[in-house]
Amino acid sequence: MLDIEKKTPVHLGLFGHIDSGKTAVAAVLSDYISTAGIDAHPQSKERGITIDLGFTSFVLDEYLITLVDGPGHADLIKISASSVEIIDCALIVIDITKGPQIQTGEHLIMIESLNIDDIIVVLNKIDLFKGNLDAEVKKIRDFFGSTSYGPNIPIFSVSAKNQVGFEELKEGILEKIKGLDIQRNSEGSVFIPIDHHFSIKGRGAVITGTILRGKLNLNQDIDVIPANTSGKVKSIQIFHQNVNEAKAGDRVGVNIKGLDIKKVYRGCYATTNKKAFDLCDLINIQVKQNKLFKPKTQFGTQVHVTIGMFTFTGNLFPYVEKNGKKIQLESSGDLNIYNAYLWLNEKVFINKERTTMLISRLDLPPTTLRILGAAKLIEIAKEAPILYKFKLKKGIVQNPRHALGIVCSGLAQSYEGAKKLIGRKLEPPFTKIISTFGTKGLVIVGIATKDQIMNKGDPVALKELRSFTLKSKKDLNLLN
Repeated sequence: MLDIEKKTPVHLGLFGHIDSGKTAVAAVLSDYISTAGIDAHPQSKERGITIDLGFTSFVLDEYLITLVDGPGHADLIKISASSVEIIDCALIVIDITKGPQIQTGEHLIMIESLNIDDIIVVLNKIDLFKGNLDAEVKKIRDFFGSTSYGPNIPIFSVSAKNQVGFEELKEGILEKIKGLDIQRNSEGSVFIPIDHHFSIKGRGAVITGTILRGKLNLNQDIDVIPANTSGKVKSIQIFHQNVNEAKAGDRVGVNIKGLDIKKVYRGCYATTNKKAFDLCDLINIQVKQNKLFKPKTQFGTQVHVTIGMFTFTGNLFPYVEKNGKKIQLESSGDLNIYNAYLWLNEKVFINKERTTMLISRLDLPPTTLRILGAAKLIEIAKEAPILYKFKLKKGIVQNPRHALGIVCSGLAQSYEGAKKLIGRKLEPPFTKIISTFGTKGLVIVGIATKDQIMNKGDPVALKELRSFTLKSKKDLNLLN
């Protein structure tokens, strides 16, 4: 029997447009099929497409390689997004008869946003291809040359149907993973994002997932949050083999005595440290927006946020910080990096020690690129923050040549109101409000260049910062 505990675990994600043959490629590569294996979901068999995450594995030298196969269908991209947290390298499968398609690009943006730096391209269905193979590979290199991955990525041509080209592909995978700088932390608390869960008659609750951190041992007490259930580890398996312990990087099935499996769902975490998580719905984040994402992010834009294995909806409120004040951005504009408050539509558990999240706009048509980018946690907000926004008051020049100076109307409606404006800075070419004029709310304003000619009716603008307490999207009409 294979001594699986001595193998180094590596996780390869399979990505690509629907019908590119990802699952067929996984089937040819794999030696071991997990409980949540190739198209195990009943609807996958019924519909003939991958609709859930599938896990299989094979051994190359000292490595145990797990293939994480997600859906290629546009409507199921959030399931593929949930796999990115656990993978070390991506296999991009392309139907060579069709070339890169919409979800090819969307998956590339997704994995790039979440810092997956290493990819291998697999050109499948060469048995159906009638063109010049070398010329097609050059086209694919040109396509990747327009991405951050560049044209010199490893490319392998295969036929999953005829099982051709897979020895070369395995050699390429081995060469790639030997060069990966994979950092695992087996110290401290155990974190396992749960991707599948079920009950076995006579044995009880079983959860499956990939250990992100820590070391799991037999008879260890473990909590599942936010399901609020717990139990004791009775057995641990790595691809059907019983082991006494498992560490960061291992994909495991864990039998937990006393766990209420009915409360568990995908997106829960099994952990030995509940305090590493915080229940919240309002967080302060730094957004890294992908350069290929074209729509502007308005103040209050609805987004989809993938955190770990689960996707939530919420609203994004961009801001810029100046002189210690957080100033509302009406739009992200051309910024690729900006800060924002994210107000989720429900309270979620966030792991304070692993904070990267994917932000998408799944409300957009699937024919467009819908991955906005990634974000990292700055802080969890305990209460609604105070922000600032510019309020514009507009006036006009009433008398440009009065002996006391330029008389302006419209900035105040009364003498008392005009008094409060004395000393306030104005937009160029004016400088500031110097004094009141009369009793009707008129003011005298200064001008930067004394010889500049002003005319009656010229606009005068007073742009001021006003504070407000951020509200959830349903109350946004109060802010505008």
